Amino acid sequence: MINFSSSTMRRQWSPCVGAARWYALCYLCLVPGVLCLLFSLSAFAAAPSASDPLTAAQRKWLDARKGKLSLAFEPDWPPASFFSDEGLVQGITPEYISLIEKKLGFKFKRAHYDTWADILQAGYRGEVDVIPTMARLPEREVRLHFTRTYFQVPTTIVTGPETPGVLSLEDMVGKRVCVLRGSADYEILSKKYPGIELVPVDFTLDGLNRVDRREADGMVADVASIAYLMERHGLNRLQSSGYTHYSYEICMGISRAQPMLVEIMNRGLTLISPEEKREIFKKWLYLKTRPVYRDPAFRAYAIVLMVSLLMAVLGGFFIWNRSLRHAVDRATRVGRRAEESLRAQAAELEGARQRVARANLELTQVFNASIPMLIIDRRFRLLRMNSTFSELFGVDASLMVGKHCYEVIRSDMCRTEDCPLTQALSGIVPKRSESLFSTASREGIPCMVAVNPLTDKNGRFLGIVDSFIDISRLFQAEEEKEQLRAQLRHSQKMEALGTLAGGIAHDFNNILSPIIGYAEMTQLSLPAESREAENMTGILKASQRARDLVRRILTLSRRHQSELQPVHAQAVVEEAMTLLRSTLPSTILIRETLHAKGRMIFGDPTHVHQVIMNLGTNAYHAMEGQGGGTLEVALEAVAMDEGETSFPGDPVGACLRLRVRDTGVGMDAASRDRIFDPYFTTKGEGKGTGLGLSVVHGIVRECGGTITVESEPGMGSTFTLWFPEVEGEEVVPEPVTTGALPRGRETVLVVDDDEELAFLLKRMLRRAGYRVTVFTESKKALSHYRSSVGNYDIVVSDMTMPGMTGMALTREIKAMTPGIPVILCTGYNDRMARQAAETIGVRTFLMKPVEMHTLLTAVRQELDADDDTWKPSKSG
Repeated sequence: MINFSSSTMRRQWSPCVGAARWYALCYLCLVPGVLCLLFSLSAFAAAPSASDPLTAAQRKWLDARKGKLSLAFEPDWPPASFFSDEGLVQGITPEYISLIEKKLGFKFKRAHYDTWADILQAGYRGEVDVIPTMARLPEREVRLHFTRTYFQVPTTIVTGPETPGVLSLEDMVGKRVCVLRGSADYEILSKKYPGIELVPVDFTLDGLNRVDRREADGMVADVASIAYLMERHGLNRLQSSGYTHYSYEICMGISRAQPMLVEIMNRGLTLISPEEKREIFKKWLYLKTRPVYRDPAFRAYAIVLMVSLLMAVLGGFFIWNRSLRHAVDRATRVGRRAEESLRAQAAELEGARQRVARANLELTQVFNASIPMLIIDRRFRLLRMNSTFSELFGVDASLMVGKHCYEVIRSDMCRTEDCPLTQALSGIVPKRSESLFSTASREGIPCMVAVNPLTDKNGRFLGIVDSFIDISRLFQAEEEKEQLRAQLRHSQKMEALGTLAGGIAHDFNNILSPIIGYAEMTQLSLPAESREAENMTGILKASQRARDLVRRILTLSRRHQSELQPVHAQAVVEEAMTLLRSTLPSTILIRETLHAKGRMIFGDPTHVHQVIMNLGTNAYHAMEGQGGGTLEVALEAVAMDEGETSFPGDPVGACLRLRVRDTGVGMDAASRDRIFDPYFTTKGEGKGTGLGLSVVHGIVRECGGTITVESEPGMGSTFTLWFPEVEGEEVVPEPVTTGALPRGRETVLVVDDDEELAFLLKRMLRRAGYRVTVFTESKKALSHYRSSVGNYDIVVSDMTMPGMTGMALTREIKAMTPGIPVILCTGYNDRMARQAAETIGVRTFLMKPVEMHTLLTAVRQELDADDDTWKPSKSG
């Protein structure tokens, strides 16, 4: 077995790829020779005496499968197995297979796959009988048989040139690391290091190119393949930054369907002699060298060296000869030269002194301009302090030098085992740490502290450099981020509570519809002046208040879309303030400051009016226990910048700001966080439902605005609303006139899954003279309509039904009779649903609960509308 995982290979590769390959491959050349010699002895001892290396049963089994057994080579794992530029498979494993086929007298059928992942899946499915290069892993042993190991592969971490130091797999957590898809590296890293972001690639070269282009932070693969590809493709910028803690054994994977083949391939591996193994590894792993003396560069260097030596000898002889002749002249000039030398040395010393002074000045300026620093000796005494430290902590350096560091600056780490200074003096490499530091003049400054020993060029200890980084802004940024998270959670909570309120309102709407309907019909059948008619009137008024409550709840859930239009905000506020003045007691002083005349917002006038009333009533309740107070209402035009918004989606640009301030009891932080929650109230029993501010929040959001609250206990509360300003003309609604109930004799098809509502609609329509057929299942109604096309003049259907919605039913009916009028009833004023229905020919929507007059008027208008494409039934 050839082992590539010796400890001598577990070193950091230098950025130079060529040098790294020399180290790895030279070692790979030495180990195989020794191990192959051991294998030769064991193979010789175990060699069979017979000419056929296989047993009779093995030979019979193998002959019966000639031309049927297949194998697939790894397409991109040099030098183990890869395809050349001409498309021929080559490498260590193909050489092994060729020898095994030759020695066993058997030829495998070659199967070709594009990637290793494809080969692995084919082996799992039994499409390939032999996978020659496969690492033995527990997960794979469940699905494949394995031969004995015939070599081991160490793995390395390859990164770009900017990566410093030696890395381990723990250092790659949180980084993008390329691995071969389906490889042992992929399976090991995905299980043991889930924090590493793995980037599967089909080919090793693809992963190296991604690292070279900085599309990935590194790649994990085997040493031999990495060295081969990096040198061949000139990836000189890459470097091996460390080794993994594992190497995987390379065996041959055998299909579970061929257990006999495992014994045969193991036998084939033992037949390969050590000499043959050495030849294989020499061919693919050994570096070819030649004698130094045959190197032309060496010979040129030798010639130059010899000529230089000859010239040196001749020159030395010439100089020696001239020196003898000029000895007397030199002796006479010695004194003069000595004097000149002394003068030059004096000038040089003066220049050196000036350079030292300038360097000292520059060093002092750099020291004072850097981050806050202290220099401390072994006894924790302060040797030096820079000016930035003095400015940050408000201390005078001249008064602090010579004192102990813990006398100058204090923190929880001082004089404990966690102190970085103590750790550094104890021989422990200190880590950066954070703490609050205080001095005599400053308290609680958050800093990150780092400690570095100060030594001379001989490594002698001189002191410790203690540096500080002010992280106050970082703490402030974290607090701001937490505030944004809190706002996001509040918005999500409001959305969830709104959805719940919308569901409750929808169910309540269905309960309210028959109450209003039966009360209307009962009132019509009673004398106008009777007590029973008055009772019915009371029931209808109460039902209408309940209907308004449902619409407010739907407004809260934003499932009820009001008819939004340009609205003069100041006119609505003035009207609401007039009503408030007549409602609130005289103990409440009301102040108005309105400066937005003629400016408009996009909303529903009734809802904007309701916002003012709810906020005013809420302010009154906050001041009621104090015997009175002041209510201030201000409206003005402002401009909002993006930097002033507190949450994404808030209005920017031209806005109208409405501010409602009271002098009431105020709120604490817990109440402020829940103030807009449905059914949350701080008032006593009987003074509120908890829906007022929730409805305000829903209306403001519906108008595209935002609302904030500022309040402290005992300091009152201020609600600030921003509405985006719009341009246009205010829509003035036309007055609605009522008369006698419209009647008719046409045939009506009614579809509603609520039996009570369906029966109510039937009675209303029959009371007006119509002939009505009712269905509570939309699919049965559609089947009936198909069998009786032309028998109905109009269809009245609910929008939301199980099995088939009212929209789907209308589409099917319109497909059969395009011109038939259809009225849809819904509990939500959904504009998107209206637009979708209008595209298939629906003109009328009725909001639940449906009143009798509204229903009969809508039916009559649809039947009387001009439509040439529809011919009503004979009943019409």
